Amino acid sequence: MIKEKYTLLLLSHQIRGITTIGDTHKLSAIKNKIIHMRNIIFILSFLLFCEITYAQIKEVKEMKEIIKYGSWAPSSHNAQMWNVRIIGENQISVFPNYNRVLTHVDSENRETWISIGAFVENCVLAAHDKGYNATVKINDKEVIIDFKHSDSKEINNYINPISKRLTIRTPFLDEVLEDSIINPIKTISDNVSYYSINSEQGNKIIEYSLDTYRLQMKDMNKLNELADWMTFSYKEERNRKDGLSPKCLGMSGMKHFFFNTFMNKKSVASKTFINGSIKGAKEQFNACSGYILIKSDSFSISDLVESGRLLERLWLECVKSKIAVHPMSQVLEEQKYYDLLKSSLSIEGEIQMLLRVGKVKKYPERIGKRLDIEDIIVE
Repeated sequence: MIKEKYTLLLLSHQIRGITTIGDTHKLSAIKNKIIHMRNIIFILSFLLFCEITYAQIKEVKEMKEIIKYGSWAPSSHNAQMWNVRIIGENQISVFPNYNRVLTHVDSENRETWISIGAFVENCVLAAHDKGYNATVKINDKEVIIDFKHSDSKEINNYINPISKRLTIRTPFLDEVLEDSIINPIKTISDNVSYYSINSEQGNKIIEYSLDTYRLQMKDMNKLNELADWMTFSYKEERNRKDGLSPKCLGMSGMKHFFFNTFMNKKSVASKTFINGSIKGAKEQFNACSGYILIKSDSFSISDLVESGRLLERLWLECVKSKIAVHPMSQVLEEQKYYDLLKSSLSIEGEIQMLLRVGKVKKYPERIGKRLDIEDIIVE
């Protein structure tokens, strides 16, 4: 296009040199050339504009797709306590939505920031699949992710396990996880430990977790908070984009029908619900291969976010091996039992996540719903 502009300039100079009537035909030809060149410049400018606009539209679309994959991260009660702000070209800010945090079971927002970390890791991995490198910066209010186009042709297909990841709350098979499966997961980080269900540590995990579960079933604030995030009808299941449906809780068939037909928010505080929940939890804790523990140096926001990122990487490795995962956070939410567990396992640092893991007959399809992208992105 520079060449065309230069040609137009030369033609303009030629016009200034025409002074006689005999040059009229020459003047007309030059004017036609100028009009022709202007048309070419206009067309080239328009095409360049379209090219830039298309590239911008494509990048915005890809950013929204990456954010959507981020939203498939795990969160307590499926509360999805995250917001995203697009703050620049290929740059986003991820931060808590404090209207969605769990004020009773997560009063210090520990689990909130871990969920933010899992969200961030999904964004980083999905971006890699789409040809971007991502740089993460953490502060006390937000996590900023910068995306830059990568020249690398390496594709690890992270999006596939991200789209299949889910929490499985049903009892698992009574089978041992082979070293060929668990060792690659343990070696992801020095902050990851694994305890077989038949080990002394596994027994302590079950003991303290069940004691904590019984304690929380007596706390009306925590029960009411749980009820707020549960669905109690087929209509609510269809329309709600967050929370815990009977399917998410592992119910099917007549149990699912009975729950949606006869249960409501007030039922969560009933003896029937409480006793049934304790019985179900006991079955869950005793029906698995073992427990994965994630720790960090401290409870700083940076460490919590990094723990969430580690959680998601680990979980996606489990998805690839079709290993079922169920976070069991109750024992980490009550200080007394947290201290007992930490002491009995001789943990240095702070425990951030406890995961029940094992094999299942058939790895289920993803069932948890997610908020629309418009609900996540804010100005």
